[in-house]
Amino acid sequence: MELITYKLGDNLHLSEKIIAAIGQFDGLHLAHTTLIKKAISLAKTKNIKSAVITFDPHPDFVLGKRANYGYITPISAKINYLQSLGIDYLILIEFTKELSQLEPSEFEQKILLSLNIDTLVAGFDFHYGRFGKGNIDTLRDLNKFDVIEIPMIEYQNEKMGSDLVRKYLTLGELDHVKNILGRYYNITGKVVPGNKVGRILGFKTANVSLDDDYHFLRKGVYGVIVTINNKEYLGVANIGNNPTVNYVERPRLEVHILDFNDDIYGQEISVDFVFFIRDEEKFININDLIKQIEEDAKIAKEKLLMIKEKENESCDCCGDERRS
Repeated sequence: MELITYKLGDNLHLSEKIIAAIGQFDGLHLAHTTLIKKAISLAKTKNIKSAVITFDPHPDFVLGKRANYGYITPISAKINYLQSLGIDYLILIEFTKELSQLEPSEFEQKILLSLNIDTLVAGFDFHYGRFGKGNIDTLRDLNKFDVIEIPMIEYQNEKMGSDLVRKYLTLGELDHVKNILGRYYNITGKVVPGNKVGRILGFKTANVSLDDDYHFLRKGVYGVIVTINNKEYLGVANIGNNPTVNYVERPRLEVHILDFNDDIYGQEISVDFVFFIRDEEKFININDLIKQIEEDAKIAKEKLLMIKEKENESCDCCGDERRS
């Protein structure tokens, strides 16, 4: 996959024909991937290149439409996932207030008509240009390329969208998150030295540096699957402020990897959040905290083993769709 970056004022040009999917795509949930896979499929049928056109930072954050609580898929995760789908080009447009002031016709001239688009695939609610005046109809009115509109996809009588994923992440309802994403919610980061409290308690933990701007889940304890060097391990993770020992202002992610004792400082690990166990709480003394961690680890291991067994059974029949 070739990455093409664009900011207002650049000359954007692509000589070969493309079939492009356009959108913000935060989360890359099933509605997003339906749209993107449509572009990929059509590109293969026509024997031309596929592309995704997307924006960073999120327009809502730049325009102050909502508070910046982070991304479901930060840009690095988005790039990796799109590459795994088999996209030929990723066209990454820097979103600024100046870009938002372009009239739809200016956006079309500066960006869309510079890209040699054969077909543009967009969601029913895609808007562009000043005040969002550009939409599916104005794209069709251009009459410069074919336009395919992907209709709304629903999940439990609600629009399947990034806002719905964020809602369920905040509630810690990971079954719903997985159903919408088509995979577990994932956070990836490097393991950095911590305050060694986990080791003192008898539970060595990996402190994951969250350099990317992830949308945080509900504070608490989770059963997780950790991938290190392409090998999976079961684990229990805590997202929170460490209220009992060494309180921190900014929530952090700490992972206790079960039956694992290797030194992984500096390594990147991938954490799939499988289920919520309990809320974070402040304990009266260290012994109570240790007992609770032991119970959390027991619950995580038992339930994760059951889930893995079911996944393996389903894998025998139809392939493992967990990571999709």
